[in-house]
Amino acid sequence: MEAQAHATDVFISFKSADTALAEELYQFLISKGLSVFLSSESLPRLGSSDYRKAIDKALDECRHMIVVSSRVEYLNSSWVEAEWGFYIGEKRAGRKKGNILTVITNDIEIKDLPASLRYYQVIFFDKDNFDQVAAYVGKNYEDPVYKPKPGNFFRSKRLMPVLLIVVLGGILWYFINEKSQPFDLTVFAAPDPQLGLNPDYPVFEGGRLSLYTGNKADSRTVVPGQPVTFQQIPSSFLHKKVGVSLDAPQWKSAVDSVVLEKSPVHLPLIPNGAMGVVFGSIRDSNGEGIAGCPVAIDTDTTIETNTQGYFRIALPFRMQKRQYILSVTKDRYQSLRVDYFPGSGNIDILLKKK
Repeated sequence: MEAQAHATDVFISFKSADTALAEELYQFLISKGLSVFLSSESLPRLGSSDYRKAIDKALDECRHMIVVSSRVEYLNSSWVEAEWGFYIGEKRAGRKKGNILTVITNDIEIKDLPASLRYYQVIFFDKDNFDQVAAYVGKNYEDPVYKPKPGNFFRSKRLMPVLLIVVLGGILWYFINEKSQPFDLTVFAAPDPQLGLNPDYPVFEGGRLSLYTGNKADSRTVVPGQPVTFQQIPSSFLHKKVGVSLDAPQWKSAVDSVVLEKSPVHLPLIPNGAMGVVFGSIRDSNGEGIAGCPVAIDTDTTIETNTQGYFRIALPFRMQKRQYILSVTKDRYQSLRVDYFPGSGNIDILLKKK
């Protein structure tokens, strides 16, 4: 990727709370003739309806990255961490050779930064330091390239076999080392848009996503619309199937395992069924169960009680919602309508004779 022209010189990663800081630095850099991607400025100008693809494209094409933050927790937020984690992963893999620097306010101490960011350049946010920032990401920046001194090495035919062995050994070492390196996994967890759910079904508000690699369980907080990154996964699990689960109100993962790749994984979510079970009993004034009593759930489905007066049904995804209306009718008995709330357990309905 380094061999191609970079469409974007600099990608600025930031939390929305730091928009003002990021935009101030953005304006300075573009005044220096740099091509800069800042989501709050670039996405509206691009007119992209798929912001995720636009951000991924900018991440893939950028030469340098600047992470702007006024708080340590902003650096550890899912979206920001995913962006700088991706860039560092690409840099470690040799696919990016530009600079990554963190620009922080005086409210943050360098020792409190994530180790992966602390390893690279850190600059304090100050207008007097903007020229220094521009120097690290400027168009005149050259990636360090080792240039051996000219000599007569290649003129010696006796040294050619040695050179060949060294080259082959280096290639072999590279592939062995590359395969043994741990990798990061980015997961996008979101409800399956093809479910056709009832509008009254609770929206997904986040939860805890767990990944099971061998005997280890690694959990991350899921925020709606943002990716989750699992870092430093052993290379032995690459291309392998591992377990996955979601702990969230009214939602679960549609699958219980995923195949780990270095590319992002999209995890579809479905209702967990807790709001789809309706059950109870119909009894008369003497407490006896009424057999064969029709129970209409809203206007969609009708079931009948068994010989003991009990009823139970598991509704499909499209019918599940927060509240149901049960309509009970039976000859010689007064009709009755009651509200039923999923998760409230068994409902006992008493019918009085006419």
